Amino acid sequence: MGIAHRIAELYTAKMNAVLDRVADPGELADYSYAQLRDLLAEVHRSAAQVAAARERAERRVSELRHAADRLSEQAEQAVQAGREDLARQALARRTAILAQVSGLAEQHDALLAEEQKLSAVERRLRAKVEEFGARKETIKAAYTAARAQASIAEAFAGIAGEVTDADLAARRAEDQAADLDARETALGGLLAADAAALSDERLTEQLDELSRRAEVEDELARIRERLASRAGHRTLPHTADLRIEAWAPTREECLAEAVRGLVDSFAVVAGRSPRSRVRRHMAARLDEDLLVAVIDEVIYRLDAESQIPVSVTVQRAPDGGVIVSLALIPVAEAEITGAIPKAASLHGLRCAADAAGRWSCAVTVDV
Repeated sequence: MGIAHRIAELYTAKMNAVLDRVADPGELADYSYAQLRDLLAEVHRSAAQVAAARERAERRVSELRHAADRLSEQAEQAVQAGREDLARQALARRTAILAQVSGLAEQHDALLAEEQKLSAVERRLRAKVEEFGARKETIKAAYTAARAQASIAEAFAGIAGEVTDADLAARRAEDQAADLDARETALGGLLAADAAALSDERLTEQLDELSRRAEVEDELARIRERLASRAGHRTLPHTADLRIEAWAPTREECLAEAVRGLVDSFAVVAGRSPRSRVRRHMAARLDEDLLVAVIDEVIYRLDAESQIPVSVTVQRAPDGGVIVSLALIPVAEAEITGAIPKAASLHGLRCAADAAGRWSCAVTVDV
C-alpha cells in the first residue's frame, strides 16, 4: 500500500469522525429546540405589543368620547346662558372629536384582529415546542443507545421536518411583526395629531364647511327644543352650606324644582305615601324673596313638625304670588342621606327668566 493511499485513508477517517460529531442528532435537537423557543418568545412579544397598542387605542377612544360628552354638556350650558356662538363652537369641536373616534375605532378593530391571529399562532407554536421537546429527548436517548447510522438518519429526518415547520412559522411571524409595526406607526400618528386637530385654525376650517355647519345647527336646534320643555335641578355641596340650582320653563315650576333639589340633597323619599298635606299662599315683592319664602317653609316643616315633602306643586296666585302645596311624611319614614338644612342664605340668591323666557333660580342653604 502506497504512502499516498494511506494518507488518503487517514484523512477520510478523520473527516468522518468530524462529520459524525457535527451531525450529532442530540446537539441538532437541542439547537432546533432552542430556535423554536426563541421563535415562541418573539411571537409572544409581538402579541404583547399588539395588545398594548390596542389598549392605548381603547383608552384614547374612551377619553375622546368623554370629551365629546363634556362638550355636549357645555353646549347646553352655553344655550342656557344665551351664548349660542359658544354652543356652536363646542358642537363643532364635538363633531371633530367624534370623527377621530371613528378613525381610532377602525384602528382598534384591526389591532384586535391581529392580536387574535397572533394568539392563535402562539398557541399552535407552543404546542409544537412542547411536542418537539418531548420528541427531542427520545431522539437523544435513541442515538446514545444505538449509534447506528440508520437510527441517526431516521431521527434527523424527524427533526428536519420540525425545523422546516419552525422556519415557516418564523416567516409568518416576521410578516405579522412587519404589518404590526406599520399599524403601530399609523396609530401613533393619529394619537399625536389629536391635539393639533383641535386648534383654532382647524376649528375655523371646520366651521367654514357647509356640512359641518348644518350638523351643528341641527344639534343646536335639538338642544333648544329639549331645554325648552325640560325642568331640573342640581346641588353643589360646600363645607358648611349647600348650593341649590334649578331651572324650568315657568317661575312656578322652577320654585318647585328648587324644593325637590333641597329634599334630594339630604333624603330619599321616592315611593313613600304622604301622611298629610299643607297648602300655603305666599307673596313677595321680588321673585328672589319668593324663592327664600318657599325654601324657608320647607325648612320650618322639618324643624318644627319633623315633616318632609314627598311631592310639591307650585301654582301662580291671582295677586302675582304663588300657592305652594306640599305632600308630607314624618322624617322618621324617610331615608336620611345627608345633613338637614338649617336656613336659606341671602348670599348669591337668584330667581329670574332669561331672554328666551326660561326660568332659573339658585339659593345657598346652611347645613
